[in-house]
Amino acid sequence: MKIKKKISIANDFSDSPGARYREDGEYSGQAFLENILLDAFEKAVSGGYKILIDLDRVWGYPSSFISGSFGKLSLDKGSDLVLKHIEFKSEDSESRLDEIIQEIKNPRTHEKK
Repeated sequence: MKIKKKISIANDFSDSPGARYREDGEYSGQAFLENILLDAFEKAVSGGYKILIDLDRVWGYPSSFISGSFGKLSLDKGSDLVLKHIEFKSEDSESRLDEIIQEIKNPRTHEKK
């Protein structure tokens, strides 16, 4: 499957991702999911292509951001479908890739307070 869309989190969203929910502050995982990721993902599924997500040039990824974006997408759409249509790139950190892929494969559920 070809990559037809690229998302750079640093360029297209923020170089300092925040917490899980919008009310937790700026650049939350929920904001990334709802404003950028979900629409791109749905178009990739319907169009039969992959999205490349560039994780580099970011200060770091809080686990709550990863869970609130990629984990939530996986809970809603299924890990197999997510991993079929999203590819990740990180030259900065191999462990970052592993953490995100593990969250997609085994998403944690979090009830909103």
